[in-house]
Amino acid sequence: LGGWCLTIAYVLLVPWEAIYVNNTLALVVPAMTAGDPMYVIAGESIYLPGVAVATVIGIIIIFVNWRGAKVAGTVQTFLGYTLAIVGFTVIIVALLNFDANNLQPIYDNVGKGTHKSLFGGIVAMMIVVPFFMGGFDTIPQGAEEADSGLNYTNLGKVIVMALLSAGLFYSLILFSTGAALPWQEYSQYPRPAISLMFVELYGNGAFGTAMFWIAWSGAMAGLLTTWNGFYIASARLLLGMSRARLIPEFFSKIHPKYGTPSGANAFLAVVCLIGPFIGMGIIDPITSAGGVGFCVGWFITSASALKLRIVEPDMVRPYKAPGGKPLMAIAIVLAGIIIIISFIPGLPSFMGPLATSIFFGWTALGLILYFASTGYRKAISEEERVKVMFASTKDIDLEQFDQQ
Repeated sequence: LGGWCLTIAYVLLVPWEAIYVNNTLALVVPAMTAGDPMYVIAGESIYLPGVAVATVIGIIIIFVNWRGAKVAGTVQTFLGYTLAIVGFTVIIVALLNFDANNLQPIYDNVGKGTHKSLFGGIVAMMIVVPFFMGGFDTIPQGAEEADSGLNYTNLGKVIVMALLSAGLFYSLILFSTGAALPWQEYSQYPRPAISLMFVELYGNGAFGTAMFWIAWSGAMAGLLTTWNGFYIASARLLLGMSRARLIPEFFSKIHPKYGTPSGANAFLAVVCLIGPFIGMGIIDPITSAGGVGFCVGWFITSASALKLRIVEPDMVRPYKAPGGKPLMAIAIVLAGIIIIISFIPGLPSFMGPLATSIFFGWTALGLILYFASTGYRKAISEEERVKVMFASTKDIDLEQFDQQ
């Protein structure tokens, strides 16, 4: 259940990024939305040029990941550095225009959502934030293809630092840009808003134009790193679930030359290429459904970690989460609250009927795949299944596992 709910978040981000890349490119290439639309989905028009460009980029992402995690990782590193450099440049330049008055009023509903108070606005954001913190938890999915000498203690620390850094980075971006212009006005800008903010601040002169393109390149780097990162993670998550025989064997097929999960990659290629044909109209429901998926996965992971701390206190742990059992309990409560309030109609946090349908539709697909793999699952003993699941663990004590 935890794996499949994480999968909805991971897999949905693949077409999500295709949609946003299309939208971001359209800001600087108006021809992408020229002519008559092919059709309209959820109030948003879909244009052939935009579909064509986003499809080509999607094919490049597919090709990079087909060749293996090292190639994809090299691309990810380059884009990551680009995003970091651009991000801090944006923060510094935005802070040069800091005006505390632009942060007032502290709360206002500018026409989005049903919240009517500061607390209601915070509750509404609780369903969205997990989706944007996703991606920083995908490091373990790529670890299988790392060198055999990988230090798992350091890996745990890297994940924690990545999440803390992401939270700080997002906060600085929101605070600096929110104070550079009246935030109510700024919130209505089309995407990517930061690029247009610099044109508003500095005009169309050399500096304003340069900052427009710097911010735009950072937005593209951010989208592409997420797209590439989730493609990597989604394939490995599907591979792991197939090795556990929870979904059909097709997803655990490995490319004979590149060693990549070819079955999972093929599935993701189809999902990836669907994105450009959908459009921005369903971006919010995808975001909400993915956010809930993350929270269910995190809830189950936290609950499992807490239980293991209690029933298996002496288990060998290469990395121990800081804060121990109290922090795990807090994580369980917070994730549980977000899950519950996401499904209650009338609350500002309600993810909406379309997002709910997407979530339960994906759950139904998971059940279909689970029961479709019944024969595959029963073809080997539970002992053998565990050994396959932990393929990289050479010295697993299966007798001890059976006793547990």
